[in-house]
Amino acid sequence: MQKQCLSDNCYNITKQLSKKLEFLSHVDRYIQDANKSGDQKAEKIWKTIQSDEEKHAGLLHDLLATEVKNNRF
Repeated sequence: MQKQCLSDNCYNITKQLSKKLEFLSHVDRYIQDANKSGDQKAEKIWKTIQSDEEKHAGLLHDLLATEVKNNRF
């Protein structure tokens, strides 16, 4: 049997942090597209989602740092 490199918990944290960061790398384009089309509602929603995802990414980052600090990574 092969030894796991990451616990399920650390894998989940890492995977979701990666997804959040990938989204954040694209969201400015979504905001620009909404702005170009004159859709203020869509622009506002994208900015709200961006803010929420930044908070979530920060939470996951801090959680991952704690896992590393406590030798659970």
